Amino acid sequence: MNAPVDPDSAIGARARAWALAVTGEDFPPARSAEFQAWLEADPRHVSAYDQAERTLMLLDEALATPAATRPARPIARWLAPGLAVAAGLVAAAFLVTPPAPFETAPGQIREVTLADGSRVTLAPASSLRPTWRLARRTYVLQGGQAFFAVVHDAKRPFTVAAGEATVRVLGTRFDVRKAARDRVRIEVEQGLVEVSRQTGSGASVARVAAGQSALADASGVRTSALQSAQDAGAWRRGRLDYAAAPLEDVIADLNRYGLKARVAPGAARLTVTAGLRTDQASTFVAGLPRVLPVEVSKEADGGLLIRPTR
Repeated sequence: MNAPVDPDSAIGARARAWALAVTGEDFPPARSAEFQAWLEADPRHVSAYDQAERTLMLLDEALATPAATRPARPIARWLAPGLAVAAGLVAAAFLVTPPAPFETAPGQIREVTLADGSRVTLAPASSLRPTWRLARRTYVLQGGQAFFAVVHDAKRPFTVAAGEATVRVLGTRFDVRKAARDRVRIEVEQGLVEVSRQTGSGASVARVAAGQSALADASGVRTSALQSAQDAGAWRRGRLDYAAAPLEDVIADLNRYGLKARVAPGAARLTVTAGLRTDQASTFVAGLPRVLPVEVSKEADGGLLIRPTR
């Protein structure tokens, strides 16, 4: 095992800087390469970084533990030599402040490389939030849709929460969409994920393999087959596909691509089976009265209202 590195040294200071930077999560490829190069340049760098990271984890643990029961641990010197109290307060504030979410505007698609090398593609009008600065493989999909390409790490599962549903993986490629009424749809392109959802009768859990999808809602988790594993996250290629999907979910998706429409309560749960390009939203809505008992009208603000036929 490498000998401890003096935290007062230049290497120690650089290790602390990297440890704090990594917890910030948004790590583009160039930044990841720079970090990796620094680690590989000298065995002492790895040892120093491990010390700095462990110190931050100890601080995180201390912040979550009542003061009266906190163990006395020598973490102050690694946090900031010579300025233990002030640095401890700064680091504490850094850790208790949740990281900023990754977000997209309507019509915008964004690709993000995370600190562990995993990649996320966010659909329009979506929001993905890291749950905690030190929980670097745990995220919450607050709204919208995202496709994940996860780097395998057997010691640290990658977890995505969306509403009441939780997706847990070690390494795979999958899509998660958060819809109305706390419905969550998962599609797996590669690998295997575990989807869980609490219901009134307990936990519902299902394993979803490549080429399968799962719907998690208040009744539990149900799996079905995709036509092809490549259909997972087809929105990345400009295509949306639905099989007996609630109309409110379809319109919510199209609104994220620039449509401005709402569904009246009486038509919200009508189901739609269709495939369309993301640039066909207006044409799709105009054709709804031919396949569903609805009518489409324009509202005062220029948006569209879809309601049941009278």
